[in-house]
Amino acid sequence: MLKFDIWRSSAIRTLLGAALLAALTACGGGGSGSAGTPVVGPDTGASSPSSAASAADLVVVLSKSTMTNSGTDSITATVTTIDANRATVGNIPVTVAANAGAVVTASATATDAKGVLTATVTQGSDTSVRPVTLTVTSGALTRAVTFNVVQNTTSTNPQANDLTLTLSATNIDNSGSRTVVATATAVDSNRSALSGIPVQLAVTDTSAFIVTPTTQTDNNGQVTGTVSIGQDRSNRTVTVVATSGTLTRTAAFQITGARFAQASPVPAVAAPGSTGNKVQYKLADVNSNPMVGVPISVSGNGVASATGKTDLNGGYDFTYTAPNAPGTSLAITAVAGGLTSTVTVPISGGGSTGVPNSATPVSKTLNLSADVVTVNTGTTSNQVTVNAFFRDSANAPVPNVRVLFGVTGDNNTGVVGSGNNTVLSDASGAASTTYSPGAVSSPTNGVTVQACWKTSDFAVSDTAANCAAAGGTLMTTTLTIVANPVSISIGTDNTISSGSSGLTYIKRYVVLVVDSAGNPKSDVQITPSLDLGGFGKGKWGFDSLKKAWFRDSTVLVTNPVTNAIVNSTTLLATCPNEDLNRNGVIDTGEDVNGNKQLDPRKSDVAIALTGSTKTNANGVAILQLEYPQSLASWVRYKITVTAAGVLSPPAYYPLGVPVSLPSRAVDGFSQATFAADVESYLSTYLWLPVAADVLASESPSPAFVTSPYGGLSADCKKVN
Repeated sequence: MLKFDIWRSSAIRTLLGAALLAALTACGGGGSGSAGTPVVGPDTGASSPSSAASAADLVVVLSKSTMTNSGTDSITATVTTIDANRATVGNIPVTVAANAGAVVTASATATDAKGVLTATVTQGSDTSVRPVTLTVTSGALTRAVTFNVVQNTTSTNPQANDLTLTLSATNIDNSGSRTVVATATAVDSNRSALSGIPVQLAVTDTSAFIVTPTTQTDNNGQVTGTVSIGQDRSNRTVTVVATSGTLTRTAAFQITGARFAQASPVPAVAAPGSTGNKVQYKLADVNSNPMVGVPISVSGNGVASATGKTDLNGGYDFTYTAPNAPGTSLAITAVAGGLTSTVTVPISGGGSTGVPNSATPVSKTLNLSADVVTVNTGTTSNQVTVNAFFRDSANAPVPNVRVLFGVTGDNNTGVVGSGNNTVLSDASGAASTTYSPGAVSSPTNGVTVQACWKTSDFAVSDTAANCAAAGGTLMTTTLTIVANPVSISIGTDNTISSGSSGLTYIKRYVVLVVDSAGNPKSDVQITPSLDLGGFGKGKWGFDSLKKAWFRDSTVLVTNPVTNAIVNSTTLLATCPNEDLNRNGVIDTGEDVNGNKQLDPRKSDVAIALTGSTKTNANGVAILQLEYPQSLASWVRYKITVTAAGVLSPPAYYPLGVPVSLPSRAVDGFSQATFAADVESYLSTYLWLPVAADVLASESPSPAFVTSPYGGLSADCKKVN
């Protein structure tokens, strides 16, 4: 019965439809060939041309949202003109255009009777990856849609489906030695790592920089880059950006460590309307080194604002006129290095400073930022920071301790930053000032720095020198003022030793620093550097008659007493360093032997100071080279040593000739006289020494018997 009812309902609908069609056809009337007036309805897709002369809106639909830059791909745009009732309206003029070099081919200049026009969009001659905007116009109507031209994925030009970006750390200090490793990983739709994918890494910071050995993913689908903070040591956020085709990922890390090492009002309490008041600031990094040239701005209610930059000691003095408002306080705010510091200066009135007496500290400490400082001349501003710290029995800071600073033993040539003014300990329990020496040096520990402290106010006439009479307690520490060292030298002996592992050789050198009278200069910071000028190719052989190993045809001569090498030998070939600018990155034209690395590697030889990095009481510092025994005799090297404050040029070993970069490439030498020219060019470099005792026994062979850079070919462009 149900089946019959359904059939009957369908039949009725069919009969009614046929009757309606006959009636409509009859209503058409008119002359021969006339189809009558079209009927507007939801299934016809068209309306009478006479019902609307223009469209009320445009509907633009793209066949897809991206187009590859293969040159054969395209997108079809379908434009539909509709009236105010959202019904299609036909025969409406329409123009279609695209920017960014894309080419549009429209099927017509107006929509058809159903209100539809199609246009084909291709990339044009521009094959770059980019967004393209398609603009459709009809009369006063304009509609725009955007799609992306993306990189075509082929076997020779693969593209990732997704990209991840991770950082080795989210926070590093601003010492400058810390770095962050950024790792971008490219994966396919199955989240499998993809090799050979182009990935660019960048940073959005004006000072930080990133070093990426390669811009294509490795077998693990990864590209890595090392981010350094650059010269800006301000606290800030650095964003790393990874880009591959249309994929972009970002990650950020924080740089911290900048701090106001000093923010001291001088005087601690200002008189109403007084002039020449100061707040002394010092900006330092995580290692307490001064942050130089950092922009700083200082402001406060009722005082004129100021801007400037920190000086060579990281300092900045803000000078202001106190408001004429007795009994109030003044808040002064400084912004520098990503930090904000606010100090409150009481305005005296009614015979009272307005600062309550401090609690009595249990722990008191007087520290200097350095216990040695160099004399000042008319062009220098050497100084040390003086800090007095106060804690209670619970090790909590004690604020508002009154401190007077002073110095004796400097022949009255130095200057204390706070003068004879009282400095209050701040919320961290620290009272700080600076000391700048004059032009006169002192004996070792010959200058005494004083800090006289008290829980209540000092009299205006009190000084650190009369601390006991002022009712204060005196703390002292010592300081040495030195003159500039003037000369530095480097030398060595004829011995060599093995490293603790037994796998390396160690060669030691002595550095001497003296003043103008030849007196040794202690506590001078020494900075060594090492340049590897070239490498050798060849083999050693054993002379059974002379019972000695030799390299090619020349037997090495040894000192019978010290058992060390006296002279060098000839060899198969000497090649210049492939890393012309010594940046550790394979630049164009550098890997001449095609072994996918730069020879010699920077890591082939390590240079380091042993013990202290500063000269001792005799003006002496010791440095050493350490290198695998297999590299001995196959690398040419030069040492450069500089010292802080030394007036003479750096010291070089061997010979007093500085390193000149970029160095000469293999193709920069005459091929006819290549060997002689390279030897001449590297004549101020020495071969890494070997131990003489291993040359006297045929077995076992020395670790360096064959060059790690090739022992068969004399051609520097060949790896063997």
